Amino acid sequence: MGTLRLLLALAVVFTHLPIANVRIMSGALAVQAFFVVSGFYMSLVLDGKYRDTRLFYGNRLLRIFPPYFVMLAVAAAALFVFNASATASTSIFATAFAQPGRALLFGFENLAILGQELLFWFRLAPDGVISFDASGPLPTDQASVAWQALLVPQAWSLSLELMFYALAPLLARQRTSRLLLIAAASIALREAGHWLPISFATWQGRLFPTVLFMFIFGMLAQRMLPLAARLPRTVGWYALAAMLLLILGLPRLQLPTQANQWLVLPCLALALPFVFNVTRTLAFDRLIGELSYPIYLTHLAVIGVVLTYSPPAAVWLALGGTLLLSLLLFYCVDRPVDRWRQARLLVRVAPEKKESQPISRVLS
Repeated sequence: MGTLRLLLALAVVFTHLPIANVRIMSGALAVQAFFVVSGFYMSLVLDGKYRDTRLFYGNRLLRIFPPYFVMLAVAAAALFVFNASATASTSIFATAFAQPGRALLFGFENLAILGQELLFWFRLAPDGVISFDASGPLPTDQASVAWQALLVPQAWSLSLELMFYALAPLLARQRTSRLLLIAAASIALREAGHWLPISFATWQGRLFPTVLFMFIFGMLAQRMLPLAARLPRTVGWYALAAMLLLILGLPRLQLPTQANQWLVLPCLALALPFVFNVTRTLAFDRLIGELSYPIYLTHLAVIGVVLTYSPPAAVWLALGGTLLLSLLLFYCVDRPVDRWRQARLLVRVAPEKKESQPISRVLS
């Protein structure tokens, strides 16, 4: 699972680093694949490690926010000290925070994460006026998009993760038939966007109800673990190889964007229980998987510095800088916080569940 998650994170990095000229799965689709993986893991921990919902919520917040707050500070230093950003400028932030109401809005979005995906629906004019734009606006010289007033703009996907975490304990208790109905309703709402006067790309990717089915795909995949355990382990290795090849070779298929999505997400959900079954005890695989979140958080800040100063070997500096900053974030922030998370879990977990703790740190 770790190798799969790392490659998905790198797909996001390469999408945001066009000078690398590396073509694998798009970053947008990789983020949606992460939603499937998240649904799988949250269903797994709620099925075994967490009987206390408050403990589940607390540990998920500890997983998300400490590294995020550190990167918020790093991105602020990059922008306001070195004037380096891949997506923003000091003038955009000056406009966004010039008026108290807007300052409160953007301050909340930067700190709390919740709702960041909705900023993709709004323009930010040079005079500070915020206006709804259903066309899925892109930044121009005349007007910015509201998400450009975020220091870590890729965290919009974490907003959707947090919404899923809020519902996950309830969803995990539902029968499979009910989960299928919820997923079908989410897909139907998503497809309704084809007939609405809006940007379908924004509709299907920047609203929680239209991405909920991706999390549910992962939850349903977790319920296939007993089947995976009964089949030969070679099935898991074949499933992993097939998914890695799909991620790496998807652009060569030259399919429409929507066809890519309907190929990758169901295939990933089907593969996850078998891949997990053969990789769950591999320490190195877990380690590289745990780097996926730090890489996701750090890469835009590093890319912003590289694009601003255009140093020699820019691609290698961007990749190397992202890896170095990710390792620092992992060992200096994530690991110490995780020891606290694990300690909280061990105090509260039922004795009969303690033997399952080493499965993977990411599960908690």
